[in-house]
Amino acid sequence: MVVKHIAIIGLGSIGCRHLRILRELRPAINITVVRTGKGVKSEDEKLADKVVFSLDEAIKSDIQAAIISTPASIHVDQASAIAKAGVHLFVEKPLSHKLDNLNELRCLIQKNEIITLVGYVLRYHPAVKFFKELFDKNIIGEILYVSVECGSYLPDWRPGKNYKTSVSANKDFGGGVLLELSHELDYIRWIFGEINNIYAQIDNSGTLDINVEDSANLIISTETNHSINVHLDFNRRFPTRRCVIHGTKGYLKWDLLEQKVSWHLVGDEINNNLFSFENDYIYQLQLEHFLDCLENGISPLVTFEDGFETLRLVESAKKSNKIGKRIFL
Repeated sequence: MVVKHIAIIGLGSIGCRHLRILRELRPAINITVVRTGKGVKSEDEKLADKVVFSLDEAIKSDIQAAIISTPASIHVDQASAIAKAGVHLFVEKPLSHKLDNLNELRCLIQKNEIITLVGYVLRYHPAVKFFKELFDKNIIGEILYVSVECGSYLPDWRPGKNYKTSVSANKDFGGGVLLELSHELDYIRWIFGEINNIYAQIDNSGTLDINVEDSANLIISTETNHSINVHLDFNRRFPTRRCVIHGTKGYLKWDLLEQKVSWHLVGDEINNNLFSFENDYIYQLQLEHFLDCLENGISPLVTFEDGFETLRLVESAKKSNKIGKRIFL
């Protein structure tokens, strides 16, 4: 099919980004934005052909696909209503804030043959893809251990806005580092394979005055016996985002902030591949992929099941922290 009409559900920062990029990619496409009417009006609304204030109104306007970019706590209800109507889905990460009712949504998606993409955008990042390609070539020999780190300062995320009222900072909306930074958990599964077990220590330091965890330390073992140490936080003042794999022949590292993939083999010089592009670029690749799935039958890079498994890992981490034991998935 040719996509002529898409709805964007929710117009927060990520919804606005999708709206801007979609309008640039497809100037002639009909875009309907669904808003609650409670948030601050965005200048980006003028890029939409129509703004409505109910999901039903958007569905009745014969949309072919919908991008859900609302808080995770309402993803399942919205996705279920859209899937019942036979409309294809792009659900922003995480798929939901908990596993409840996801089996019912899965059944709807399968029954109505709904194309579903989950918004783990790092899979489109050229540096991450190159990092994975090098890993798959086994250039550093047998894997010894892996370190994944992602940390930043939540109040700096959206300058000029009160971070305490954001989705990231609120339990009811699906906030906290495990859900907000679940990109890392998704790419761990993508690069290293399925997870066998997890041990977690999760903390709220109290320094940000929020009601969700602001840091998490995870020890993950994969089904291929890779050991992965993960640290996530949003209370450090100087951001870091990287993955380092240590092997018997050397190391392989991806660093998002330096936009670089490095590898160093014993007896060789350090190799660096640099990547330079605007931040919107990977979101553009993601939207192009979604349109390709709709129009040309390409399989989604991040499926419903991928989103489900990442969420299952988050819930397993929370359970491990609660009981103080390793959880086997």
